[in-house]
Amino acid sequence: MDCFVACRPGLEPLLVDELGELAIPALQRVPGGVAFVGDEVHLARANLELGVASHVLVRVGRFEARHFSELVRRAKGLPWERFVPRDAPLELRVTSKRSRLFHTGAIAQRVVEAIDAALGGARPTTGEPLPIVVRLERDLCELSVDTSGAPLHRRGWRLQTAKAPLREDLAWALLRASGWDRNSPLLDPMMGSGTLVIEAAAMARGLAPGRDRTFALERLPMFDAAILASVRAAARERIRERLPFAIHGRDAHPGALAAARSNAERAGVLDDLQLARADVRREALPSVATVVCNPPYGQRIGGAEVVALYRALGAAIHEISPPPRVALVTSERALASACGLPLRPALLTDHGGTKVEFYVGGGPAAGD
Repeated sequence: MDCFVACRPGLEPLLVDELGELAIPALQRVPGGVAFVGDEVHLARANLELGVASHVLVRVGRFEARHFSELVRRAKGLPWERFVPRDAPLELRVTSKRSRLFHTGAIAQRVVEAIDAALGGARPTTGEPLPIVVRLERDLCELSVDTSGAPLHRRGWRLQTAKAPLREDLAWALLRASGWDRNSPLLDPMMGSGTLVIEAAAMARGLAPGRDRTFALERLPMFDAAILASVRAAARERIRERLPFAIHGRDAHPGALAAARSNAERAGVLDDLQLARADVRREALPSVATVVCNPPYGQRIGGAEVVALYRALGAAIHEISPPPRVALVTSERALASACGLPLRPALLTDHGGTKVEFYVGGGPAAGD
């Protein structure tokens, strides 16, 4: 099957690396994701085990459509019986660029009509919808089923959040970009609701990112449920039961500490973490090999205050001996510079509509 793994822009190189680790050969890297050709096992592994992915799509068909009648006729002839259960409502996500058919609502309506005609009647309007992705570009229409359902960054454990939390897929990406070896102590000195340290514990123990959630894949007529069960079982066999090193999470706010504890417990990694209330501006940091952080951006608190916070963060990290690797995410290059650490930009992505950049450096990578 022709498949496509979507991710946040800028994370494509990390996604290619992850696919390679899962023995899923990347066919083509494009802005926003990576295409591959795979079978049901590949689809199951991609949904369950990719950490930086947001959706895994499987293509149902591709054709030219310059008129609505052509769209309906060609769409109706696709093998929807393999991909769409008759009792599932549909959720259409449509984009159109430089095409004669440009009204996304009308396109969605015609595609639903074509699917209903192909499967022999209208479907219910209530229940969990199956996402159908329609993409038109230069009159070329591509129809896909989103086998993930809810975005993959929704791991299922983060029910409590602190201010401006980092998405789970971006946290996973920052950890990979940091160069952390997954076998040495790590610290987030401003952990908020704990996303970075929870993802770090899962990564170090080999816990599949999608271990606690379901996928739309499980409802597709063509999919054998035993395959996902087998993939889940194989993933559980690779779990590391105990970490011989510490993963530290600190925050100055008691509410953040409580949220991090609750989230970590739901994620099954609370025993892997050392969480404490501490202010980076006043207390020394523990000796660790890697520091990862999602500090406040300029949009969240006042300019002078946020610069002072970054300077304090940099000063505290500078006191760690030997110098640790450092990776942080921020929206402004001047804030990264305010840390006074040897950081370099690693990648640019989007977080909640804000362009943010990963900065990495320090430790053994200082001269890279």
